[in-house]
Amino acid sequence: MGRKGYKLNLSHSKERRMTAPILSITTSRATVISELQKIDEVLDVDYQTENIRELAFQFIHYSAIVEDMSPATVATRVVRLKQFVNFCDELHKTNITELSLRWLDFYFYEYRKTHAGSTTNTVKRVIKAFFKWCYERMNVSCINPDLIKSHKNAKPRPRYIQHQVIQSVLRKTAENSRDQHINMLVDFAYDTGLRISEIARVSYKDIDGLNLYVKGKGSKDRTVFLTHRLKEKIDEFATDYNRFNGPLFKVNDKTARVQLQRAFKKHAGIHMTPHQLRHSFAVRLLIAGCDLMTIQKLLGHSDISTVQIYLQIKDELAESQFYKAMDKAQGY
Repeated sequence: MGRKGYKLNLSHSKERRMTAPILSITTSRATVISELQKIDEVLDVDYQTENIRELAFQFIHYSAIVEDMSPATVATRVVRLKQFVNFCDELHKTNITELSLRWLDFYFYEYRKTHAGSTTNTVKRVIKAFFKWCYERMNVSCINPDLIKSHKNAKPRPRYIQHQVIQSVLRKTAENSRDQHINMLVDFAYDTGLRISEIARVSYKDIDGLNLYVKGKGSKDRTVFLTHRLKEKIDEFATDYNRFNGPLFKVNDKTARVQLQRAFKKHAGIHMTPHQLRHSFAVRLLIAGCDLMTIQKLLGHSDISTVQIYLQIKDELAESQFYKAMDKAQGY
């Protein structure tokens, strides 16, 4: 997203006209707090109003300062609320009390025409959180947030890379000394299931024996486990490239993505996303008999329903194994 920002005008009143700070997923938390605290001199966050713009801004302020949300989450709320507020403007709705559930359903219906169901649900979550805040904290007479329901979509089958394809890339990159860095990156991603952003932050000092301590999404800490083979490989890599201090890979997540995509395109002839290695890790564990709760913990998901999508693949593999076994049995 770069440094592009999004603004929310508070109101059209000269006395109270203000804009929210420019926020993006790259905005640091310190910047968010610094910018939002400037508003306190002019705007009391508990200022009672029914104006949608003013409420939207106060909600953003509350998200960043009180709820202590990450800059990425705050930025998402800014973007989605900006779209919503602008839509309200187009239909001349200025006060939140003018919005009915029927009108809100119409907004989601229009939004879903041009956006994926998952994106629409993200919008619904933001707007539901906004109405919940207005309803419960600000005591505004508005739509009951419990009536705002998510659009149910069939969860897509996770795309993963076959084990033999990954092993082929590892063999080919191991043959060239100039590819040792990418070889380590592929092996590490496939053997740990970390997000690419987490891999970019990994330091050798995060490793204690066969335990790797990870600061994950939403600043949630977790422990993942290393195999003896991978630990020995990491030790050799750290020694060869002097990576005992600082980041292990010395790449940001964008660079790591590009490197992985180029490697798989060159050595396997496929277009992939690094997140598919994470899916491959989960599928590999599932096939080996690992339970969903353990996979959930290793992947760093807070809700077990997130990992239930892998059951689709397990069912498919079971069916495939059945027919292979039956074909083989025909010979007896």
